[in-house]
Amino acid sequence: MNQGDCPRCGRVPEAPSGAGRLFIWPPLGHTAGKLRSALRDHGFELGDGAEADAVVVLVPAATHGLLSNLLHEVLTRAEARDSRVLFMADGAVPGLADMGRVDRVETYVARGQSGWLLALMREQRVKTLFQPIFHAAEPTRVFAHECLLRGVDESGADIPPGIMFDIAGRADLIFPLDRLARTTAVANAAAARAAGHIFINFTPAAVYDPANCLRTTLAAVEAAGVSRDRVVFEVIETERIGDAHHLARVLAFYRDAGFQVALDDLGGGFAGLGLLPSLRPDFVKLDRAMVDGVHADRVKAIIIERLVQMAHDLGIRVIAEGIESEADLAWLQRHAVDYVQGFLLARPAPAPILTD
Repeated sequence: MNQGDCPRCGRVPEAPSGAGRLFIWPPLGHTAGKLRSALRDHGFELGDGAEADAVVVLVPAATHGLLSNLLHEVLTRAEARDSRVLFMADGAVPGLADMGRVDRVETYVARGQSGWLLALMREQRVKTLFQPIFHAAEPTRVFAHECLLRGVDESGADIPPGIMFDIAGRADLIFPLDRLARTTAVANAAAARAAGHIFINFTPAAVYDPANCLRTTLAAVEAAGVSRDRVVFEVIETERIGDAHHLARVLAFYRDAGFQVALDDLGGGFAGLGLLPSLRPDFVKLDRAMVDGVHADRVKAIIIERLVQMAHDLGIRVIAEGIESEADLAWLQRHAVDYVQGFLLARPAPAPILTD
């Protein structure tokens, strides 16, 4: 962790390891009974948990993975979410000083299964692919590059971001993974001399307090020598935003720092539309499912026409992504979309398109 880093974002935790006692607090008595029976059947020795009102498992060294898998099999998703767990390596009884380390059982299980992801983050085995965004009126002229995260496994093969963020979400690793994605994107875009604006994806749920959690992102931009007005932070999974007030604070922080912001997947549901009046992003991206086949679908065409008009009335520029046919591109050009992106025009690549 760098000096001044946010402790939650800047520290990659260790996977459970070593011998000790695992304290488990199930939500219900029958869950505790089921758990004790399964643990005994699989050869785990149970300790006395009366003093902590817990199921206590004596964990030999190098058995956390086996125990994680067993808990995953025995407990329902709701039980794993509602049960709490704490590992005590020294055999002591948990006290008040240890309460900050209590996790959900589902987090312990995911951590036990995520050793590859923890190693990947510690070793920073990630890379950036660049997908251009073009001017709709001139679909060979680059407006921006979107920076796309890829993990790299030990054999050198790519790991899709969806796999990494799925297990990161269950293992409470979203904060350090999203931070690594942001800072890597900035550094790689600068090193590759990406032309035009730079779109960097981020997850609002990975930001507790903007002033602290985004400090390293600002430092990365400064270190890379990238002009802030070229950087656009794009909110991913807009439809899953649960706290619009928090998102507004994050976007205000970015704007006040001189950056621009974008929302993705507009038209994919109602949440994105509801956010427009209060957030007023600089850019919106039309949902790719809505864009695909728009030239031949009257319902999609009407919706996109209205969305583009509404965005323009609010001073928001519109990007259509997921374009894979000439017919869709021609329709979008006729209907005043500002920018276009998709496999028809350019696929994500290890190097950006260089312009004169």
